Amino acid sequence: MTMRQGLWIAGALVAIMSGTVNAAAPAVTPGYDWAVRINEDRVSDAILAYEVDGTDDQPLNFTCEEGGDRVFAGISGGAADLDAIELEAGDQRVRLTGKTDADELPTFTAQEMPATSPLFKAFTANGWLRMTAGGEVTDMVATPAGKKAIARFAEFCAG
Repeated sequence: MTMRQGLWIAGALVAIMSGTVNAAAPAVTPGYDWAVRINEDRVSDAILAYEVDGTDDQPLNFTCEEGGDRVFAGISGGAADLDAIELEAGDQRVRLTGKTDADELPTFTAQEMPATSPLFKAFTANGWLRMTAGGEVTDMVATPAGKKAIARFAEFCAG
């Protein structure tokens, strides 16, 4: 190995270890996808959920009101003591604190984030999101239909 090759390898290792190299998108999880539902009744609001269609299996959802530029993340059935989640999309990361209402089914609701935030823009552009909640990591990758749902939700929320 030449000195130049050794320096290139060392530089690549430093970049990887410092997190400056973006990881490739994870694989699509069979059966899961992002779906959007828009309620245009009395208040125009929407939900974007990563789910198995026709079931209650929904690791994460986002809600917003039309044009409000405020998105809230939520988890149903998670840990009763959950007080924060971390979201990653591309090279963007955010930690959202929140609270868990532990009545019958623990439901976590995070603080708001703008639909126009760098994280949400990266999520809309790349179609995948990684969530860390209570030490568990979940990759949520969209199919082509899911990418359209994400884009529709982001447009609806941002106004």
